[in-house]
Amino acid sequence: MMFFRRFGPMLIGLAFFYLTILGMKPLTAYVSDHLWLNQPGTIEAIGRKAHTEVMLGNLLQAKALVTPDILPFYGSSELETGFEFNPMNVFSHRHAGFTPFIVGRGSVQSLVNLLNLAGQENLQGRKLIFTFSPDWFAQRKGLDNDRLAMNSSPLHIYQTMLSPSLAPELKREIAQRILEIPGVLNEDPFLQNYLQAYITPGNWSQMKVLSYRPQAEIECAALEIQDALKVRDLIQEARSQEVKPVPPDKIEIPWDTLVKQSEQRGKALISNNLNILDTLYPKQVKPGAQGSWSKLKLYPSKEYDDFDLMLRVLQQKGVKPLFVLIPANGQWADYAGFPPQERKDYYQRIRSMIQAKGFTLADFSSKEYEPYFMQDSWHLGVKGWAEVDAVIDQYVHFDGGATSVSVKS
Repeated sequence: MMFFRRFGPMLIGLAFFYLTILGMKPLTAYVSDHLWLNQPGTIEAIGRKAHTEVMLGNLLQAKALVTPDILPFYGSSELETGFEFNPMNVFSHRHAGFTPFIVGRGSVQSLVNLLNLAGQENLQGRKLIFTFSPDWFAQRKGLDNDRLAMNSSPLHIYQTMLSPSLAPELKREIAQRILEIPGVLNEDPFLQNYLQAYITPGNWSQMKVLSYRPQAEIECAALEIQDALKVRDLIQEARSQEVKPVPPDKIEIPWDTLVKQSEQRGKALISNNLNILDTLYPKQVKPGAQGSWSKLKLYPSKEYDDFDLMLRVLQQKGVKPLFVLIPANGQWADYAGFPPQERKDYYQRIRSMIQAKGFTLADFSSKEYEPYFMQDSWHLGVKGWAEVDAVIDQYVHFDGGATSVSVKS
């Protein structure tokens, strides 16, 4: 009784504060949805290009994921190549029945994609596009501190660790991986302690995790409120370039014609025998470049572990992704001395990993030497994106359970 008289008001006050903060989470989402993101075309306009508010926040991604006519694209710098054949242009203006939404930019890899989606809920049956390239697997240690810190945030980690639909063993593996490259935790020592307690075995550590949970909820809610304020500031820019709502009847895109147009465009952009944009040729073909990749290896790499962890998260969330296997530029790879067998082994490893999880694969590994398919060593070019666009359209409008889509030879 004495204890309650002395500490009761303080405990009640703390409880009300905790409940108030937690109550702000759904309120923030409601206000954002009904005041800032309610105008048709706003979220579509934002998704046309990479935004820091999308990469480091959650509100815009969450909105895109629950909007039926939006198709999120998760990838890296290849999402910005291809000129007019980039899917952001092809599908945004031709009314194919959906609008692309970019969640990616340079230096994004599997771990960033994982954190973007691990904390999301209600993803069962959601279609997503994943693009990736061989250079992700060229580093033995995988993603480094700087690139993770640049493209992710404590908010993503809090939401991942607090997700009710993610198994504890997966959370433990994710926490362990983040602690190995803790750059994103530098300004949040509490989160670092929370992750450390989560991965440490024993009853005492688990009691610490439970005691940390209320503060983790509060920290997450506070970051979500900050995210909402940043989104508000982005809205005015987006509303000046809104996309009109997609009409109910899909207009067929003449894919064969589009591919032929991309070939003509490629001829105007590339005149050299290494299949590199003429504007990039002087930067890539310089003294010492020939044979410089003779020791490049794509195995082993921690990136394979991150990729597998991402696949398992997507599997548990019930996502139905399409993975686009981008090849190396064969002409450039041969010039740089990158062994063909090394490339073939990489394609087979990735192919097996994706298909083992039952996910859909668009395998473009046979396109290494196709003119204009690539625009430099690793990035899709005009014809590459034209052919990938056709496969994406096939995937979006097919409701079956195939583990591959047809790629024209």
